Amino acid sequence: MMKIWFLCLFALLPAFRASAQFDTVNYHVGVWAGVSGQDYLPHWLTANRFGILDDGDRAVGLTRVGASSVYRPNKHWSFTMALDAVGKYNFAQYTSNLFLQQGYLQIKRGIFVFTGGRIEQTLGTHAEGLSSGSLAVSGNARPIPQLQLAVPGYRDVPFTKGFVSFKGTYTHGWLGNDKERYIKNSLLHEKSFYLKFGGKFPLNFSAGLIHQVVWGGEDRKIGKLPASLRDYARVIMGESAEAVDLNNPLLGEAANALGDNMGVYDFGLHLRLKEKSLLVYHQTPFEDWTGSRLFRNKDRLLGIYFQNGKENKWLKGIVYEFLYTKYQSGPSRPGGANDAPGLKDSYGYDFGGRDNYYNNYLYKTGWVYLDRIIGTPLFYTKSRARRYIEGFVDPDEKRFNFNVVNNRVVAHHIGVEGGSALLKYKLLATFTKNFGTYGGINGGITEWGSIENPDAAYAFRPAKRQYYFLLEVETHPFSKQWSLLTSVGWDTGQLTRNAGLWVGLRRQGIIRRQPAVQGDK
Repeated sequence: MMKIWFLCLFALLPAFRASAQFDTVNYHVGVWAGVSGQDYLPHWLTANRFGILDDGDRAVGLTRVGASSVYRPNKHWSFTMALDAVGKYNFAQYTSNLFLQQGYLQIKRGIFVFTGGRIEQTLGTHAEGLSSGSLAVSGNARPIPQLQLAVPGYRDVPFTKGFVSFKGTYTHGWLGNDKERYIKNSLLHEKSFYLKFGGKFPLNFSAGLIHQVVWGGEDRKIGKLPASLRDYARVIMGESAEAVDLNNPLLGEAANALGDNMGVYDFGLHLRLKEKSLLVYHQTPFEDWTGSRLFRNKDRLLGIYFQNGKENKWLKGIVYEFLYTKYQSGPSRPGGANDAPGLKDSYGYDFGGRDNYYNNYLYKTGWVYLDRIIGTPLFYTKSRARRYIEGFVDPDEKRFNFNVVNNRVVAHHIGVEGGSALLKYKLLATFTKNFGTYGGINGGITEWGSIENPDAAYAFRPAKRQYYFLLEVETHPFSKQWSLLTSVGWDTGQLTRNAGLWVGLRRQGIIRRQPAVQGDK
């Protein structure tokens, strides 16, 4: 699939050159170096940077070069093309890697934007740049190759005089066949829809729903998984697969929804006061029908984000977030009584709990791309847990082999940014308590170990406290076109103690500028 994207992009290079004759070509080039006290970098030096750095990059050098251009033949249409390549060298392992970080063609017509390729973007209401990360798409993983049709900004609903507006996305993506992916060449279906109420009033309310499905692909034992047009229609509607007999390994697809379904309820309060603004947002994740019962789901990402719109302010933005994902529809066994033969009772709990966020019995890689969690980076994959905990073993590994092994987290997060034209800063501080998974604490997702044997050994029992900090400073040593970025990361707690440094020098500018088309604004 990557070869196809490269061929498409090179085929479009003549159009890219042609666009430069009419409009602006923006470019950036930078060199970076990072070092860490452990065999992996501190959390905030790698998290939410669109997967450019890996946890295992102890001593790394990086070069990044990119350019973009916009062609506007008239006031109705615009075409944007961007190429962004990264070359990375790991000094500790003596390995190098060259990859396309971004490469896309974007077409705008009226309120609609069509994008094809890899593009860095997030999904979900949150404090961009300061947040711990959206529960849907946080910017923690590399961009997924995709085709997307979107109304990216709120647009007025007809006949409401601007009081009601909407936006949304519809995406089809390819997750590839990297060595970490259990189901090769699986597909991504993603859609979102938002409504905002309030119009010109200073206080607005927004409500949105995000639906994401990993589906299709090829299992190493089962073979090709359902991926016909009819199956795609089922994925879109969240329906189950065709009925199968009880011995079929795809029984779960027929009993539940086809593919690995997940989603987020997303709400926001937007307050505007002259040059200042306040955003209060609330995201609730869900994995199945029990979690989708909004008012019974106790899990959430709650954020309060203040922005000072004036430039050159030492406090330009501040956010506080509270993340709680311990509940997951409760501690009961998943499924119903019929799925628990021989079990006399459910210890007083209703059946249908243990939602196991970002995991799936069939798509064992989970909500992960190129070994990076796509949603909140405060969860742990198996590879990250093994970096923190020597000899880590997941109790579910032999039977289900889930990839996300720490998804029951309670966290408090603070982000602050500000500065002047000459110096800008960002500070992140995150305090977490990590409970692992229900399957881990019970000795298996379908077991009752935490009740029958509360002293059973488990890496996250008792829960482990962990803290992550980042201080980032950006200056302009030569001119506004040059940026010197210095980041210091520090982790401490019961799981890991680590410190690291990340330094980069970047130049960005404009190669060529031509007069705008008459009638453009």
